[in-house]
Amino acid sequence: MGQYVVFKSNDQAFAIDVHVVKRVVESDSFIKIPEVADYVMGVYEYEGAMIPVIDLRQKLFNIATEMTSEAKVILCRWQDRLLGAYVADIDGIFELQEANYEEELRKANLKNGYIDKFLKLNGDVVISLELEYLFNNEQADQLLMLEAEPEPANHD
Repeated sequence: MGQYVVFKSNDQAFAIDVHVVKRVVESDSFIKIPEVADYVMGVYEYEGAMIPVIDLRQKLFNIATEMTSEAKVILCRWQDRLLGAYVADIDGIFELQEANYEEELRKANLKNGYIDKFLKLNGDVVISLELEYLFNNEQADQLLMLEAEPEPANHD
């Protein structure tokens, strides 16, 4: 059992371990970056740092999350940095217990690396995400470069 931030994306419940979550913020104001993957919404300024923000629904299901007043950004620890995960709404923080579906999915070759484990909440299956494996090397490098973008030169 452990505590998780639970949210829905594309009618599926997902969870991120609270130990990975630094903060949840309400924002739809991001600095747009050209020539990035379609799931990258831009960067968010947080405590003097530029944090890459991804649309989790776009990354997982290739469907953009609608920008609403309920939408949140979950600031998570990722690759020894912060990453913002934009989600439509957060259901809450819950104490969840593991379900025993992993072995069957592994046998059926359906378990992706970013699926940490399967949890249960009121009879529903909740997928716990392992953010370290959500991106391939090229995608991770692109996100890491966003954080390190230098300030534009002043051309007076």
